[in-house]
Amino acid sequence: MFQRSPLRELAASARGRPPRFLAALLATLAIGLLADAFFELQPLVAWLRLDAAVWEQGQLWRLVTFGLVGEGGVGLWSVVQLALVYWFAMELCVFIGERRTQVLLVGGVAIAGVTAATAEFLWQVGGGQGSEFAFTMVQGQRTVLAILLPAFAVRHRHSVLVETHLLFGMPVPTKWLIPMQLIGALASFAALRDVGGFAGVLAATWWGARLPRARAR
Repeated sequence: MFQRSPLRELAASARGRPPRFLAALLATLAIGLLADAFFELQPLVAWLRLDAAVWEQGQLWRLVTFGLVGEGGVGLWSVVQLALVYWFAMELCVFIGERRTQVLLVGGVAIAGVTAATAEFLWQVGGGQGSEFAFTMVQGQRTVLAILLPAFAVRHRHSVLVETHLLFGMPVPTKWLIPMQLIGALASFAALRDVGGFAGVLAATWWGARLPRARAR
């Protein structure tokens, strides 16, 4: 069983410079996070995020762009999330190739967006009350990580993450990551009542877990 330390490997820049598509994704995610920290910049990214305008005004681009702009403001956790996006994506680029990693991310974001919007629309049409936190669970880097984490878990199912704070510093077998993600999503849904967001996370998790285990040629 292989031991992996994300923090140590990030500090050592183990995977080097990211490919262009990943560098662009990290940049747009960072811009979204920065925009949330300054009121004047928020309108610049508001029209890219997932909301009811998808079905009310036909703004279908939001089904993809919501996953490209970060959400949540600037803080330590935001930095950690971006670092994890880099680390997981670079791992996948090495083992399945840049092209397949790009398809994994773009396809996953689109599927999560369509699923989230459809679930929220049907919920509201059926008489359900919309939550003020609608789509919070899937905005920006949250969907990207929801795709990358299960993909990494499938590809490195015999590894163990060490030096983590997920379980009070205990080593975490990567095969636990998908169940942990689903449990976390369920807990977030219970707190936020975010029907669309919960459906989107489930779709992103399913898409990431479909990753073929064979190494790219």
